[in-house]
Amino acid sequence: MNQKHETWGWMLAFDFFFAGMGAAMLFFAGIAELFLTDSNLSVVGIFLGAIFIAIGALLLIAELGRPLQAWRVFVNPKALLTFGAWNMTIAIGAGLLLATSWLEVFPWFGLVALRKAMAFVCMITGFIVATYPGVLLGMHKGRPFWNGPGIVVLFLNSSLLTGLAAFIVCGLFVDVSPVVLNFFPNLAAVLCVFQLIIWLAYLWIKNSGATNRENLAAKRWISGDFVNLFKLGFLFLGTFVPLVLFMLANETLVAFGGLLAILGGLLMRNLVVYAGQDRTWLPGEKDFRARLPLGDEAFLHKIWTKQI
Repeated sequence: MNQKHETWGWMLAFDFFFAGMGAAMLFFAGIAELFLTDSNLSVVGIFLGAIFIAIGALLLIAELGRPLQAWRVFVNPKALLTFGAWNMTIAIGAGLLLATSWLEVFPWFGLVALRKAMAFVCMITGFIVATYPGVLLGMHKGRPFWNGPGIVVLFLNSSLLTGLAAFIVCGLFVDVSPVVLNFFPNLAAVLCVFQLIIWLAYLWIKNSGATNRENLAAKRWISGDFVNLFKLGFLFLGTFVPLVLFMLANETLVAFGGLLAILGGLLMRNLVVYAGQDRTWLPGEKDFRARLPLGDEAFLHKIWTKQI
């Protein structure tokens, strides 16, 4: 890779989006199975939760490059990426088992003990995977807009909101539990309010009470090149409008609010990932990187030719 991951692109943003939304869907499915009488939120929704995480995993592999060596991600127990990869894999397997346990065509249909066990695994791994992207970004001390625990809260809240919204949208096309239709919109509205508050607080902290680099990064969202997409696209269309629609009695409008909340979550992740292009360089780091080969130099081509 010529850029040596100095920047990330849309594939990472889409990975965070699909993995976070799918993980939240499995998290809520696990809670429903363990603690609610009407435990089956939606077989299709549970399937989609596992599939969304799988899509996110594939996008992450593509973004990292060298897909044939993706297995290396699973063999470094000290790496946060390894922890995330294992939890994503376990969540996918548990989600598929939980969904299929409701279908008579599978031999484990009706095995309550298996369903409860898979629900517990979905609840734990779903929460971890929904939280993981924010933790991964927050640990980057050289990325002023990402660094700190605040980004963890932003991403977790967005994952939970988009997970609820995905179940609500499912209700337009397939049968879902009354819990999805009666309770999820109210909970999603609460998360929309919380999303508005924490984003305004996050930008205020970055703009006024942090370092100069964080101040400059925040200004891109407040008055810079991100301002229209952030304020009109994410805060208004992706958060405020869904908040209003979630409080209406019309199921179609509520589902439309869920779709807007999902699109808002996708936009937010793209903005956050691209905001990470602003970074703080260590002393001498730029000079060091300038001396590294890009990968297409003549002397490297000569070496590779000889090896072949």
